Amino acid sequence: MKKIYGVQSRIKKKKLKQESKTNKFNFFLVKFFIVILLFGLLSVSAQKDINIKNIIYNKIYKNNFSFAYFKNIYNKYIGNIIPFQNIFKENKVFNEKLEYKNLSKYNKGVKLTLNDNYPIPIIKGGIVIFVGTKEDLGKTVIIQGMDGIDIWYGNLSNTNVKLYDYVDENAIVGEAKNNELYMLFQKDGVEIDYNKVLK
Repeated sequence: MKKIYGVQSRIKKKKLKQESKTNKFNFFLVKFFIVILLFGLLSVSAQKDINIKNIIYNKIYKNNFSFAYFKNIYNKYIGNIIPFQNIFKENKVFNEKLEYKNLSKYNKGVKLTLNDNYPIPIIKGGIVIFVGTKEDLGKTVIIQGMDGIDIWYGNLSNTNVKLYDYVDENAIVGEAKNNELYMLFQKDGVEIDYNKVLK
């Protein structure tokens, strides 16, 4: 009798697991089609109505669009874009705060003097919205945080991030050329005081 009960119990557990996997997959498909439907409706309505097109243009192209804020809202109400995110989970190896020898004003931001070959940790997690060269800063990475603050890391010799990567706080952004890191802090396109961000 115990043996039969044990077999039935295992069969029930197996069925529940399969149902759970099926439900998760179905939920992902529903979310996927809702997003596609919304995007399609927005595209069609933007083509039909010039006012909607102007609203989209002003909100996304003219103003500083907050990718990190949008991702946060998306994850809260719809869930992660990757349905099986636990498979890709990585453990942090580096967990250090930004340390520097000296700080001085540089243009609209600051210049930090670092130790030799210092791997630069990211101050605040967010989305990489720029990787490239800026006129006064050289090789630059801009990361937009959930709070809407854009943090510029300039004068980099190399970088570990790619455009539209989501990066965690204390992950490595790269190394600075000649041990000098240029940083700039902006919110909605306006420079903010570095003391509010660097602590």
